[in-house]
Amino acid sequence: MRGVFLVGLVSCGWLATGCASSVKREPVVQFPPPPQYPADHRYTLDELVQLSIYRNASLDVARYEAEAAQGLVDQVKALWLPTLRYDFVATAFDNDLSYRVRAFNLATINVPITGAYNLTNSLALAQIISTGGKRTSGLKQAKMFATIKKLDVLRQQDAIALDVATYYQLVCLTSDIDAVLDDTLRRIRVFRQVAQELNQRGSLRASQLDYLQADFFASQLEQLQIAVRAGRQQAYAALQQAAGLNPDEPLLLRETALPAPLTTLDWISASAAVVQGFLARPENQQVNLFTKIREEQVKFAKAAWAPNIAFLGNAVAITGNHNTILNAIDGLIASFIIDVPIYDPARRGRLREALGLEQASLAFQKQVEQLITLEIDVTALDAQKGLATVFRAARARQVAAEHYDSARQAYSRELIPASGVVTAIGLDALAKIGHLQALFNYHNARAKLKRVTVDREAQYGY
Repeated sequence: MRGVFLVGLVSCGWLATGCASSVKREPVVQFPPPPQYPADHRYTLDELVQLSIYRNASLDVARYEAEAAQGLVDQVKALWLPTLRYDFVATAFDNDLSYRVRAFNLATINVPITGAYNLTNSLALAQIISTGGKRTSGLKQAKMFATIKKLDVLRQQDAIALDVATYYQLVCLTSDIDAVLDDTLRRIRVFRQVAQELNQRGSLRASQLDYLQADFFASQLEQLQIAVRAGRQQAYAALQQAAGLNPDEPLLLRETALPAPLTTLDWISASAAVVQGFLARPENQQVNLFTKIREEQVKFAKAAWAPNIAFLGNAVAITGNHNTILNAIDGLIASFIIDVPIYDPARRGRLREALGLEQASLAFQKQVEQLITLEIDVTALDAQKGLATVFRAARARQVAAEHYDSARQAYSRELIPASGVVTAIGLDALAKIGHLQALFNYHNARAKLKRVTVDREAQYGY
């Protein structure tokens, strides 16, 4: 037989998927249009949180993954629908092919099977009738997986809102500390100038040691101020990234100072927080669905013993040129298939694997529930501690301010040396910075508590 040259093969097919194939799906609008702000707009914390919901890149990734999971659900649904496929094949030959046939058991002849060309048209229809429950179990698993991916968007949304709140408060903290350092440096420099002038005039109220001590203290404060200002720029950059703003976009804040704590009535009950946040946590719902998926996988593994039933239909038309046999052949084939699994040594191993994973998922669910409860409990106690620390730090700041005023008056009456004033200035600055740190810890603990208890005051943010 000499070479056979294949001129072309053209095949087109489609999968009938009900409404998903006949009607074009429109994208689901998850959020209203993003807010638009002018370039000189000064943002509040709630506005930055809301903006991050639209513009944070990690949330976009989670949304697209959730959409892809919904496509998996559509694929499983399509198993209930028939598939229809059309194939067209055109072939040409450079020689005649034939095969030997013994007609009526009397004579043997060569029957040509090719002409100058052959055209084949084929139409195939397939419909799965029954899978013994495997399709239903697969659809349940796909739907639960799609729900898990949607909950993952919400989980990341809560985490990003916490990041925005933390970076915003870091900007406020560093701005407040920078203001305290500016005021402290101003007072130290004034004291240093006065001490130096008194020493030059020969006064006994100040010595060279006093203004050198003030000079050293000022140098230390300047180094601290450099670190604080660099930290503020880093917090601004992190806040800009978390909110989804480009590096070249301006970021102006309406307030750059930490707000005061609420009231002493802002105490949080740990047990009430656990009850409030436990069932509403996206993580808890995700692990619950994950456990149910494992249960369905056990059902799917057991259904592997059930027979599969399907219907196949195939219509073929072949035409040829200069060939009396293949000039026109039409055929219609209908098949009813029952596939009964009899022996598969790996099937029992798959069932054992599914049963083991089901038990592991139940244990994992219990572990996650315990961790969530512990996290809420610890965060609630941390919020209580933060509120109490703020009031104690406020009292310490007040005492340090009174100590500074008393030190100035005592120095003016020559009751204490000049070094006592430098010490009083340092204690006053430390008390103010300590109060700001306590205030930051309080607001940060409140933001964490809102996240772990899923307490959203605004539509999207905290």
